Amino acid sequence: MRAMSKAGFLFLWMCAAAAQAEPQKITLFLSAQHDRVNPAAALSAPNRQLLAYIESETGVQFERKFVPWKRALQSAIEGKGFVFGASQTPERLQHLVFSEPIYIDNVWIVTRCDARFSYNSIADLKGKTIGMIRDAYYGPEVAKAVNFVFTPEYDVNDSISRFDKLLKHRTDGIFVYTQLTDPRALEDMMKMQYGRLAEQENPAIRERPFCAQGKPVHSSSLHFAATPGYHPEYLKELNKALSKAAKSGLLAKWYIQPANKH
Repeated sequence: MRAMSKAGFLFLWMCAAAAQAEPQKITLFLSAQHDRVNPAAALSAPNRQLLAYIESETGVQFERKFVPWKRALQSAIEGKGFVFGASQTPERLQHLVFSEPIYIDNVWIVTRCDARFSYNSIADLKGKTIGMIRDAYYGPEVAKAVNFVFTPEYDVNDSISRFDKLLKHRTDGIFVYTQLTDPRALEDMMKMQYGRLAEQENPAIRERPFCAQGKPVHSSSLHFAATPGYHPEYLKELNKALSKAAKSGLLAKWYIQPANKH
């Protein structure tokens, strides 16, 4: 009986030690985009580096959940975890607290190169059909212009179908989010990623299918976000890690320099 008792104690001690060794986890909702079969494959190299860095700095692992963007945002509002890559909007600021900035995202209008138009202001979109990701935020000017200045063509966050619609003239242009600030670098990247969609087009379009117009429509910082009161101590550690990455130049290295090399 005594031997069994010791064995039982040893078993319980081992379980407790294992539980203590188990790393703490925080739920992180990420947008499932581009790859419907394997959403995690769409996580860019800079984002993978950032998440690994934050895990190392905080000692807390992310339990990653890839879901549609609207569900990711709503899950954070409901207190189920953090959401990654959220911009600040008046409505979201009522329901979420935001981390330090990760990087700046720019919204570009992309067209077929043989159907490009001049863009200087939202008024230049009058009468056009523009592809937008449903529930994405493109800035206050765009929000006011939807259905008044231009007609929206709502898409899921699946870039292949969006660029295919553009090539088939179902839209006059699409809004594209990117950290890139050079339109030619964006055009090179789009050709590399989606140029195969233009294989049936004439040689000129195959050579240069997609053009970015003029200047960004909107620029905004992206953040981690969670409902107020959801692991506030972890948010402090997360902000420390982001500030450290910014001061050391890591954020610029991950999100700016690689992008400009396209």
